[in-house]
Amino acid sequence: MLLPFPRCSRVPALPLLLVVWMLCGPEVLRAQRLDMKVLGNYRVIEIPFDLENDFIVVPILLNSVVPLRFLVDTGAENTVLLDKSITDLLNVSYRRTFKVRGADVDTELTAYLATGVNLLFADRLLARNRSVLVLEENYFNFERITGTNIHGIIGGDFLMRFVVEFDFRRRVMYLHDPGEFRIKKSFVEIPSDFVRNRPYLNVDIGVLQDSSSTRRLLMDTGAGLSLLMHTYPDTDRSDLPLQTIPTHIASGLGGTVSGSVGRSKTVKLANRQLRNVITYFQEVDTAGLTFLNEREGIMGTRILKRFTVIVDYVKKKVYFKPEGRRWKQKFTYDRSGLNILAGGNNLHKYSVSNVVPNSPADRAGIKVGDRIRAVNGMSANLLSLQSIIRKLEGKPGRKIRLRVYRTGRLLDFTFALEDLI
Repeated sequence: MLLPFPRCSRVPALPLLLVVWMLCGPEVLRAQRLDMKVLGNYRVIEIPFDLENDFIVVPILLNSVVPLRFLVDTGAENTVLLDKSITDLLNVSYRRTFKVRGADVDTELTAYLATGVNLLFADRLLARNRSVLVLEENYFNFERITGTNIHGIIGGDFLMRFVVEFDFRRRVMYLHDPGEFRIKKSFVEIPSDFVRNRPYLNVDIGVLQDSSSTRRLLMDTGAGLSLLMHTYPDTDRSDLPLQTIPTHIASGLGGTVSGSVGRSKTVKLANRQLRNVITYFQEVDTAGLTFLNEREGIMGTRILKRFTVIVDYVKKKVYFKPEGRRWKQKFTYDRSGLNILAGGNNLHKYSVSNVVPNSPADRAGIKVGDRIRAVNGMSANLLSLQSIIRKLEGKPGRKIRLRVYRTGRLLDFTFALEDLI
């Protein structure tokens, strides 16, 4: 998964994450006793989820005491608790200390291996005696991107026991018994392989034209975007879409990861052809390809949610089924030029974190650090981050009125939305 840089389009909700694979990988899996108890007579375990700014969020009860909200992240190897103060409060024991890396792959963070942790899902499944990675501090602040409290990440070390079905229409995650599961004919198998319990898909993508080439993509429900493609120092500019704009792709303790965003002409998936797909381009050093498991990019939730997705971790297969007409819906992108963060005790205080040069918001005079007090006459306290994002992804020509607080003054701005890519 990636550590996202919050923005006002539903941009990266991605996380060049906390690079957990070097944390301990197989040792953690060997060390923990995988003990799952189904509470009741359920053949299939249903876990409802919220889709928060294109992140899958599930409620969890930690050690029968603390209600928390975790992201379900197919791109993460391990289950992670983002705030050590929670396990300290419960007197959870720590077995080891690790140094892990931030978004820039250079900055070191501190994490701990907590043992004997119990996680209760939807009053139906109790994962007992788990080993969980705990960050010393909540470096990543997902709540500022999602607009809701996020306490941890459910990764492949938990999902690996099941056939996992993501039904985005019903907003339910189904955990199937691998021994009893049978795939339905309506699903299409996607060519894939798995590395450390993370699924990689081979997908035909046409960046500039309908003719396509096969790319190896990490299937990442922890990335609230559609598509990210890696580029390299010697990548020819002519290989990118004609119309791109600079953007912040991800952010973390090690700083901001920058790149550009445009549209790929086609993505072929499950016998369907998605068109004009919002695509982020991130330059990586070729020396880092091994670290990235030779992947060429990431497929995130803004594509995945157009399908019902099944990941069979035991047989190492992935299946997609197009959801009605949802698969052909247009991919929308911010038309204002604003990146916005949520903050405050109730996450209803919003501030501008970036302004795209020569965008409508930039020409109107909005600046980084402005605090949004009202949108189109409605108090920001009454709006969610997602609702603000939807307004700023509105139709070209639609007028947006913002009231902001800047250095002791309230200022009013008006601008018209326009296509940026």
